[in-house]
Amino acid sequence: MNIDEIAQEKGHGNFVLVLSAPEEGYVLDVLPDRERKTLEKWLAELPPEVKKAIKTVNLDMWEPYTLAVKAKLPQVRIVVDRFHVMKNLNHCLTMARREIQRMASDEVKEQLKGSRWALVKNEKDLNDKQRAKLEMVYQVSPELKVCHQLKEQFRAIFETITDREKARTALQHWIKRVQKQNVTAFQSFLVTLNNWFDLILNYFLERWTNAFAEGVNNKIKLIKRRAFGFTNFDHFRLRILVECAPNPT
Repeated sequence: MNIDEIAQEKGHGNFVLVLSAPEEGYVLDVLPDRERKTLEKWLAELPPEVKKAIKTVNLDMWEPYTLAVKAKLPQVRIVVDRFHVMKNLNHCLTMARREIQRMASDEVKEQLKGSRWALVKNEKDLNDKQRAKLEMVYQVSPELKVCHQLKEQFRAIFETITDREKARTALQHWIKRVQKQNVTAFQSFLVTLNNWFDLILNYFLERWTNAFAEGVNNKIKLIKRRAFGFTNFDHFRLRILVECAPNPT
């Protein structure tokens, strides 16, 4: 089961919780908020056979989700979604770029302008223009060069390692490299990584991700655009359940 949130109205911070079954390919339900008590109530009301059938829950790093799942589904394996982890690291990289750009000379500011995607996009997926921009960033900012290389090394762990204990060792070595190079931009990420370490490592057991949930979120965004937004939760929930229902057999 995947657990993910999406804003009902952009810019209002009113998140709803989308619960989906990736193997079956549909949305199970939509809850009006992302509070622990709301999710616990929904989980508690599941039929016993459904609870027993849930083996893995994928979620992002929002503690109320974890606490609710542990309380009501103690038998399941909780996996922190790798893409949310990577998003967190890329956010730190982006904040570092903004700060360096803010403090830089006018010439360097101009050279760093438009470098966001060259830094946060997977290096192997860069086009020629983005590769040229990345090379320029490397030349004018040794600090951003280090941050980007560390980001790519972190990503490579998730791309290449399939064993949980090998991943543990690799991540511990990566943490030591960040500390040794005193990359202050990544200090907050190290705290997050440490707090969620074991649940992040669970990804390497079966390589489950929230990719299906992200696809559902994209579909929900399309639903919102077509309807010019929703102010009524019940209408919003019903539209999602109808359009993200199981495919007829």
